[in-house]
Amino acid sequence: MRGRAARSRSRIDSVPARSIPFVKAHGLGNDFLLVEEFALGGLAPGDLALRICDRQTGVGGDGLVVLGASSAADASFRIFNSDGSEAGLSGNALRCAGAWILSKAATPRECIVLDTRVGLRELFFLSHEGNEWRLRTAIGRPAFSAEDVPFRPPRAVAEPITAYPLPVGDTTVPATILSMGNPQCILLVDDWEALDWAALGAELERHPYFPDRANIGFVRVLGAERIEARFWERGAGHTLASGTGSCACAVAAHLAGRTGRRVRVEVERGELLVHWREDGMVELTGPAVISAEGSFHL
Repeated sequence: MRGRAARSRSRIDSVPARSIPFVKAHGLGNDFLLVEEFALGGLAPGDLALRICDRQTGVGGDGLVVLGASSAADASFRIFNSDGSEAGLSGNALRCAGAWILSKAATPRECIVLDTRVGLRELFFLSHEGNEWRLRTAIGRPAFSAEDVPFRPPRAVAEPITAYPLPVGDTTVPATILSMGNPQCILLVDDWEALDWAALGAELERHPYFPDRANIGFVRVLGAERIEARFWERGAGHTLASGTGSCACAVAAHLAGRTGRRVRVEVERGELLVHWREDGMVELTGPAVISAEGSFHL
């Protein structure tokens, strides 16, 4: 018996284990696993996202960030939702990637450029304390055409698309539709208690008018310079924060005439600063925290 057990252990030990190094980071609870592209070894990143983001059998996260080589930037940036689908952009994930790059830099850096699916994005270093970095990011200019979102209602709509009566069951909800590098559907609310926003978000994510699904944001205006927001994101569900979603909420509140162009966005675990500049660029400022690193075994 001892001989057979020893031979069995030898065969098991001889099977090479494969693991992928990762870093875990979050922006106000919106958490991501970050890996380098070369470590994938041919594994499809969407497949890895499904496995590593699982909160029971994986590490757990809202999404997977893959950083690779880029001739035009410090790194290429791809973001995958926890369901394996690829997204165009994530404001919080951008800051997490920036924090990781800064944490490994041999010398201080004031600016990092990432090459995303929707173009180059700059991140500006503001401060660093412990494992938290604070960065300002140029997210992009909002796109308001239905084609760019994409948004495909049965009839043409005036643009920008504000207070659009989006049909849900036997009623409609007034929605502002735009793109912040990903499809955004924003609803202004007055009372969180009067609305099951998570259930509504899950329904609207897959609304037939959104062929690529949509990120759903709910915004309550607290004042001319402050709003409160909740998020249901495509491919991830309820997230504690959303960078591009916060930008879309700020734009929607301003278009409704309820706020100025610079607002603080209260999310469930802190706040972000959004500035919709006069030139159309939307800037997002907030923290990114590196919380763990390790190896994920396949």
